[in-house]
Amino acid sequence: MIYSDELLLKGLREQKVDCIKYMYRNYFPLVKSIVVKNSGSYEDAEDVFQDGLIALYYKSNAGKIILNCNLKTFFYSICKNIWLQRLDRKWRLLYQDEMLNEPTVEYENEETDYNELKLEKLRLFHIHFLSLPTECQELLTYFIAKIPLKDIARLMGFKNERYAKQRKYLCKNMLRKRIKNDPRSKWLFIYDTTRQNP
Repeated sequence: MIYSDELLLKGLREQKVDCIKYMYRNYFPLVKSIVVKNSGSYEDAEDVFQDGLIALYYKSNAGKIILNCNLKTFFYSICKNIWLQRLDRKWRLLYQDEMLNEPTVEYENEETDYNELKLEKLRLFHIHFLSLPTECQELLTYFIAKIPLKDIARLMGFKNERYAKQRKYLCKNMLRKRIKNDPRSKWLFIYDTTRQNP
């Protein structure tokens, strides 16, 4: 059966399994594409899809959906924004620096080119994160997950929490330097500053 956008929204509001299965079959591949191509896993894509469904459900129930495109495009936009925000929070933890000391961005209302600029930054961070020594990647992954330093020290076999803190500092600085020394970084941040200060 083929559902119209109106029937899908109605079915979602009524939590009809057939409608949700239809959306998964037809919408999930797009969500998986944006997530996997931008530092995410299949499991991340499934999480984003579920969060997107929840967001769509609440928006629909609240009568806040005015479609000026088809529902598939609208849903893709919701999921893309969710993933961008997750990546943004994730990499901010690793890259605390003045040139990225920006206010939190509500992507859903942003222009497309600014979304793409954010995505390019996040891709750049991911490239350099993967170039770090394995120990740094592991340590910073624990840090991103907000695991306490004393637990990180135990998990990584460090002698104490103080040493774990020193290693975290060194790894973060290594990441910062690699990003700053990348010519693409200079172009991205110059462009961003120009857009924010016309």
